[in-house]
This record gives sequence, C-alpha cells and structure tokens, in this order.
Amino acid sequence: MELTKGYRLANGVQVRKESFGLLFYDYKGPRLYFVPSKDLLTDSFFNGEKSVKDITGSLAASGEKSRKKIQERILKLLDIIEAKGLIYGQSIC
Repeated sequence: MELTKGYRLANGVQVRKESFGLLFYDYKGPRLYFVPSKDLLTDSFFNGEKSVKDITGSLAASGEKSRKKIQERILKLLDIIEAKGLIYGQSIC
C-alpha cells in the first residue's frame, strides 16, 4: 500500500456509507462486506481522485488522532478491502 495511490471500485462493486463505516456490495457474488471504518473512509474516496496522504492530512487536522495512527488504520483497511478484490489502487498523476 502506498500513501500516494488513489483507489477505485472494481467492476461490479458498489459502496455506501453507513453509521458503522462502509458497506460494499459485490454483484459477482453477490456478497456484502461490512467494513468498520467509522469516519476514516467515505464512499466518495473510491473515485480515485484523492490519495491516502490527502485524506489523512485532513483527518489529522481535526486533532483526534496522530497522522501516523490514521495512516496505519486506513492502510490496513484498504489492504483488506483490496485483498477481497473490491477495490484497486492506481497512481495519481
């Protein structure tokens, strides 16, 4: 996982924000995946336009947690979601 990558949904996958975090739906399954991301990730993050570095900066500015802890948690979540084939990372130019 890289801090400068953006992430997009894989084909046939939808995501929506819920109170616990994110709900992914994979039409290939069909399968539901509940991701307890709370407010660390939003469904709009998966349009591939923002990097992990971009969103951790704004979250750390709120002062609740350190940038390093936020980055570690987000990267762990993205690694799990990507391993399930729901998202893919790409370079942002």
